[in-house]
Amino acid sequence: MAALVDSHAHVQMRQFDADRANVLAAAFAAGITQMVAPGTDVPTSKLAISLAEQYPGRVFAAVGTHPHDATTLTDAALAEQRELARSPHVVAIGEIGLDYYRNLSPREAQRDAITRQFALARELNLPVILHNRESHADMVELLRAEGQGLRGVFHCFIGDQAMARDALDLGFFLSFAGPVTFPKNTALAEVAAWAPLDRVLVETDCPYLTPTPFRGQRNEPRHVAQVARRIADLRGLTFDQIAEATARNAASLFRLAPPPENGA
Repeated sequence: MAALVDSHAHVQMRQFDADRANVLAAAFAAGITQMVAPGTDVPTSKLAISLAEQYPGRVFAAVGTHPHDATTLTDAALAEQRELARSPHVVAIGEIGLDYYRNLSPREAQRDAITRQFALARELNLPVILHNRESHADMVELLRAEGQGLRGVFHCFIGDQAMARDALDLGFFLSFAGPVTFPKNTALAEVAAWAPLDRVLVETDCPYLTPTPFRGQRNEPRHVAQVARRIADLRGLTFDQIAEATARNAASLFRLAPPPENGA
């Protein structure tokens, strides 16, 4: 089996506290050679870095404040985030973005938080991992106004070709997760079949969004293989071709060093 990279796995979260080592061992045994663990606030960003320190070259961290937690991004928190992001284990600023579906933080606070984190990513020359839910118009507007020169990924992309073109035109990658395996998501399947292969990533977003046929269970990094398999079927390619292409894309975007030869 070709090597796979799970480009978005919250393996530092409390849902894995009871069996994290076993979950990671199962992923590595299944051919998931590397993964990126994004933070959602300062504490979870610290946990991601700690985990990356335990699995060097296998687990990488991203540092960010999620739109749900936008009101926690005080000046002090941003300063702490800046220091955390200087760790050699940090490969991105994320997970950051806008979420107008749950609206757990005021929209203005969300826009302020993402703009400040765009500036941090530019300062540190790191890519951004974007959360974009029911907020596409504002996201594109902010990227055009405040995100010049940034690179990054629309994580867990859920949208149509028009939305995908916006992201691609801005120079961003599209990352597909469990929803691409759901039979009802025909528009998303069309995007996964059509998007330029050199701009596609795969992810689990675990412990959330478990792909078919494991829905109803906690998601794990090893399940990223189901996402890759679905995209291979949609594109008429082999699993190995998708695995190799998406691993190469992840390494390029996040500047990942090759995984260690002797495992984790």
